[in-house]
Amino acid sequence: MNNISTLANKIRDYVFLNYKQVYKNKCKNSPDEWNRYCVSIDTLGDTVEALIHFESKGLGNNDEEKYIKLYGVLQAVFLQQDSIISLYEIFVDKFENISLNIDDWKEIRELRNLTVGHPIEMKRAGATKRCFINRQSITSQCFQLMIWNKSKNKDEFEDIDFEKLYSNYKKEATAILEQIYSTLTT
Repeated sequence: MNNISTLANKIRDYVFLNYKQVYKNKCKNSPDEWNRYCVSIDTLGDTVEALIHFESKGLGNNDEEKYIKLYGVLQAVFLQQDSIISLYEIFVDKFENISLNIDDWKEIRELRNLTVGHPIEMKRAGATKRCFINRQSITSQCFQLMIWNKSKNKDEFEDIDFEKLYSNYKKEATAILEQIYSTLTT
């Protein structure tokens, strides 16, 4: 998360020091874009702080604490992604045009949608799923899901290597922020 924090600060500092140029080039004809930038960079900073806390303290020791903190970590990643997407679209291009590999970015986003966003009923590609997180399995490194797949009429179990997924996500987020900063400063 330190790389993401450093890049977020570089982007914030560059825009602050070059406010007139950035505003003229990116926001003059659309004042809403300036507000979008401000909310995005603040949200990025807030989520960095929350995730640094997670990295140093983990999810806690009792089951209830781990459960709610896991929800918070997944939501913080999701909000962080939304802020990075917004910055990318302000300074680079439409996010769907991104040329970087972001497979783990997408996977952690889908994991959040299934486990935190829509655990009672998530519909994707014609399948309805209901998701349970095995509370006793939760650690900062991994956890297990039990997913009811309505179309298959059965439970499916999935072990999530969260440590690996989160680590790979951070690499992809860093690459996107590097591209944003590079575009902004050239």
